[in-house]
Amino acid sequence: MTKFMSDIKIFEKGSEYNGFCVLNVFELKDYHSTAIYLRHKKTGLEVLHLVNDETENLFSFTFRTPNPEGNGAAHIMEHSVLCGSERYPLKDPFTQLSNQSVKTYLNAATYADKTVYPASSTVEADYFNLMSVYADAVFFPRLSPEIFAQEAHRLEIDGDGKTSIQGVVYNEMKGVYSSFESVAMDVPVRNLLKNSIYEEDSGGDPLKIPFLTYEEYRNFHKKWYRPENCFVFLYGNIPTEKQLDFLQKNFLTRLEEKNPDFEWTDDIRNSILKTHLEYVTPKKLETELFVKTTGPSGEENEKKSTVYVTWDLGESKDAEQNMEKIFLTGVLLNHDGSPLQKALVESELGEDTAPGMGLDGLFHTLFTVGLRGVKKNSAEKVKELVFATLNKIVENGIDKDDIDSTLMGLEISHREIERNNGPFAKSLMMAPINAWLYGNKIEDSFRLRSVLEKVRQKIQNKKGYLEELIEKFFLENKNFAVCEIIPSKKYTTERTRQENALVKELVQKTSLEAIKKENAELHAFQSKKDDTSCLPHLRPCDFIIKGKRISDSYSLKIKTLEGKDNSSVDYFESGENTNGVTYVDVGFPADVLSSDKYKYLSLFAETVCDCGWGKLDWSEAAAETALYTGGITCSVLTSETPFTKNNADFRKKHNFTARDWVVFKLKVIDEKLKEGLGLFADNINNVDFSDYKRLKDIAVETRNDFDSSVVPAGHQYAMLRSLRKTSRVSAVDEILNGLTQIFCLHELAEADPKNNSAVFNEILRQIKAGGGFIHVTAEPETIEKNKELIAGFVKSIGLCALKSPKENSLEEFVKLTELDGKKSLENSGDAGDEKIVIPSLVGFAGEAFKTIAYGQKGNAILEICCHWLSNILLWEKVRTIGGAYGAFCDIDSTTGNVLFASYRDPTPQKTADVFENCLKEAALMDFSQDETEKAVMGTYSHFVVPKTPRARGNIELLRTLYAIDDDDRENKLLELLHCTPEELKKGFNELLEFSKKIKYRVIIGPENDDLSGEKIFLPL
Repeated sequence: MTKFMSDIKIFEKGSEYNGFCVLNVFELKDYHSTAIYLRHKKTGLEVLHLVNDETENLFSFTFRTPNPEGNGAAHIMEHSVLCGSERYPLKDPFTQLSNQSVKTYLNAATYADKTVYPASSTVEADYFNLMSVYADAVFFPRLSPEIFAQEAHRLEIDGDGKTSIQGVVYNEMKGVYSSFESVAMDVPVRNLLKNSIYEEDSGGDPLKIPFLTYEEYRNFHKKWYRPENCFVFLYGNIPTEKQLDFLQKNFLTRLEEKNPDFEWTDDIRNSILKTHLEYVTPKKLETELFVKTTGPSGEENEKKSTVYVTWDLGESKDAEQNMEKIFLTGVLLNHDGSPLQKALVESELGEDTAPGMGLDGLFHTLFTVGLRGVKKNSAEKVKELVFATLNKIVENGIDKDDIDSTLMGLEISHREIERNNGPFAKSLMMAPINAWLYGNKIEDSFRLRSVLEKVRQKIQNKKGYLEELIEKFFLENKNFAVCEIIPSKKYTTERTRQENALVKELVQKTSLEAIKKENAELHAFQSKKDDTSCLPHLRPCDFIIKGKRISDSYSLKIKTLEGKDNSSVDYFESGENTNGVTYVDVGFPADVLSSDKYKYLSLFAETVCDCGWGKLDWSEAAAETALYTGGITCSVLTSETPFTKNNADFRKKHNFTARDWVVFKLKVIDEKLKEGLGLFADNINNVDFSDYKRLKDIAVETRNDFDSSVVPAGHQYAMLRSLRKTSRVSAVDEILNGLTQIFCLHELAEADPKNNSAVFNEILRQIKAGGGFIHVTAEPETIEKNKELIAGFVKSIGLCALKSPKENSLEEFVKLTELDGKKSLENSGDAGDEKIVIPSLVGFAGEAFKTIAYGQKGNAILEICCHWLSNILLWEKVRTIGGAYGAFCDIDSTTGNVLFASYRDPTPQKTADVFENCLKEAALMDFSQDETEKAVMGTYSHFVVPKTPRARGNIELLRTLYAIDDDDRENKLLELLHCTPEELKKGFNELLEFSKKIKYRVIIGPENDDLSGEKIFLPL
């Protein structure tokens, strides 16, 4: 029972409260929650509240939003409802909220058959502010013609008289259709789930979006955005009655008034559910399906197809059925040594396994395996390999270790407290949402330890249980598809041709005068200044308590352990409530290497834990690791260190600050710590780089992963690239993670793996000789209980005291970032501007310049300025008016480097000029006290997002390694919360002046007239 049971007693199954009837009340001990499930008697709106001790409260509004047309109606509606409502008649209350709320999460998402609007906060008043805006948005939106033109589609004429289709969702989806992986992963779903809404793109096909009419758009909301088609999920410690009272008073009463004749009945529910199930139920295939199609690429190469084999596993009506499929997926694909995964990796039919393998949870669950980089006309061979492997598994039986390693993975996932791009509650909410969506029992939907135990007992007590599932789901199931997707330059060329033809067709149906008139009306709508006083907000004074520190405090302790040759090794302890999971980090200094070795480090980190060690080959090592641990991985770490008065003594005392690191990481449950540390030591001591085929496979897979990330994440590459000349660390970051690394990986993937092996051995030898540190994050009692075990581990890996770094200069690293021997281009006197060509229908812009560094007065004010620019001016100019999907202004608070970027941008070259214009406009503005406080609160929200135990341990480590002083953090937050309108205005003027000095601009996008000058082509 939770401590809130005194409040919950008023809710018993069958009871009523303020217009709601209680459908059920049940305990979820795994999540330390009591679930209260209710329905509003008059409107039919359903509510599920998981009541617990959590102070981070979350709500979400979910609607069934099936759309069989592929015109993006559901996706466009998701954008549009957040563009103003009855009580909040603003152009964009969503961004205003983002600017001023201390939210911990704020988003909306369109799925294939539903749309979800979640938000969370740790402050109750802020939580209800968010709920007020969101509920008003979804139930009472404006949906004006201007909003439709802005978010969906419109014709637009540029300064040269060229007509194009524009729209935020339109351009977002052009970005999706520029990514080969996005297109390829969609092919099995569309073809296997025929005659259902999954056959069409819920996000919207850019070639179909322009056919959505304004009337259809309005009708879509009228049909689906109704309380009887709404499920509200609540999570946290705010009492249920308080939340229900808020919903009734602010929204449900208004909905009753809006539809006075409506009275919810079971027949209405059944009718809605029946209609939805008709939309989502696919036609069952009578025989296997073969599909051959193309996807976007910068080259014609039929030797690099992606081949998928995908099964429709049918419905999953409860958690036990779902757990069977999850467990079976783990057994087959849990790690590189798992039987089906290993067969694919070793087959030589392709370069590496395809992205998107595993389960896809729709109304029918899909299971997908496949290969990337498959030779021409080899799709049938891939299918034969998969079936032969599955038949062999059934014939020979499943190895007990594969079962046990899957159990280990599930055990860790149950124990581990994680934030996955948002609060833990965000991932927890999807199970009951999907149960409601498809008419299944809410209480049977949760993935509980007891459900896993049922499946485990079946495996233990019924011989051949899993083998029978393989036969049922795969070998006897003819409802599957084999899909071959070929990278082709013609794909993008053909879509561009169709888009141009569509523009001509649409122009013929209107006139230039009508287009200009519509655009003028839209521009007037977008340019109108909103009165944001209707939006409630908190004030900085609410968070300043005299005599109490604002900044958080952590528990890391700096100690030493005896290492090799009796030297003192730096040992860091983070005592956290990890729920029985231990995390161990071992760091070796990368900066003892010469600069030319850095280009190898990313591939080294990908390889060193995946190529076998000691007597274990790579597959055996993977199997052992999965059997006893939650994973052994490696990554490269570099970051700036602030040089302030407060951390000067710390930096002098410790030689581990301001360094680059290669960090080996172990995750293990406490009960298996001894075995886990043994494997970890074996990996570090005896890694074997002599399996040249394995090295080649990893290099190719890593190259492919980097290549496929450019179109979805081009803004990140643009920002990294624009920073490369500002500091040594930024140049290193570009070498490790940026466009430079892509060129390096293409070189290393084609190189003789013997050469890579020799370099990797030398890197490992040098970094181990350079000394290092160990960091443990675990329950305090676990650390105390295992202190001798940890001390023994340090000696077993020969860890020694840290040595000094090499003196590698900024110039050396910058030289390594010059792409393909091309000189940096110049534009308006800004040395460092570059134009990068990629095969995409949209582009990205990035720009960087230096400002005030961390620890200096004014750094916090500039952070407020950047936050405000992102959420107000840039959003308006680049997204709302410019049609790009996203625009950002961020500050690296340590260095003071300011970063601008645009995302899925139709005109990235023009956007680069908008950045400067926004700074000029902001510098001329005067800010009221109210506007300043809102910007301060929105910025402050970044500092109050709750951290998981593992994240807290990571942050403690970073603060230690990079000398982030507690007093500096406190001073920054105080400066932020005390910001005045005068200081904010001064900050914008300082930003403008800094931008006039050296800045670095990078444009990434398609080859077209706007991308003028010498170009660098990425080898994608």
